[in-house]
Amino acid sequence: MNFFRIAYRLIALFSWLIAMTIFTIPYRFMGWKGRKKISQIVNLLMRGNAKIMGLSVKVHGRDPGLPAGLVVSNHLGYLDIFVHGTIFPLRYTSTTVIAKWPLLGKIIDLSYPVLVDRTSKPAARKALRDFAKTMKNGLYLIVYPEGTSTDGKNGIRPFKSTPFEAATFANLPVIPILTRYREVPGRSTVCWYGDMTFTPHVWQVLSMPKIEADVYFMEPIYPEDRTRKELAEYVHRAMDSEYRNITAQAEYIRS
Repeated sequence: MNFFRIAYRLIALFSWLIAMTIFTIPYRFMGWKGRKKISQIVNLLMRGNAKIMGLSVKVHGRDPGLPAGLVVSNHLGYLDIFVHGTIFPLRYTSTTVIAKWPLLGKIIDLSYPVLVDRTSKPAARKALRDFAKTMKNGLYLIVYPEGTSTDGKNGIRPFKSTPFEAATFANLPVIPILTRYREVPGRSTVCWYGDMTFTPHVWQVLSMPKIEADVYFMEPIYPEDRTRKELAEYVHRAMDSEYRNITAQAEYIRS
């Protein structure tokens, strides 16, 4: 049964991606207006992907309804891009390595991602300029400033401050969101972290009948007069505190 489920989902994901890619073609020649439309198509792509994968996303709290901003989330693995893509019309950020991955790289590529080359300082500066341009042109940009994914068991790792420079430079709000996956006793985790091998984990995720994710909106945080490091630390403290509260409540309810 699992084999047929995996095969169906892979075929459906590839077919849906091809259809949405074709749909974006006219907008690829329309500058920022076209990119904004493409971000809406990517949102549609991710909603379809979620249905194919049996992924349900429950949103807690109020979407601030801002026209643009820097969306910041904790990072639990590659599944996050599917979860967050169902909520926002996004432009993703990605390392040059992940952008080359099969299927996942192609999905990210559809959003005209800002590619970050961590080995090149000039490329990193260019990425920051692209961050600011993206938000100034009315698109949501999502970043995962922990710099790596975790199992979510021990709070949120300290943030790298570099992505926050775009928010301070453009004077645009940070939109903090917290992401959790509901655990099923006896089932492998959907979080991908540490030294886990990618392909076997994807196989496990695609075989699962359903996956449930919770996303919590926090109040937007404006840069005000903070430096990028001060803003990163401030956002991290607020998110880590709220994340630990949510985790503690979930553990209490489960017990």
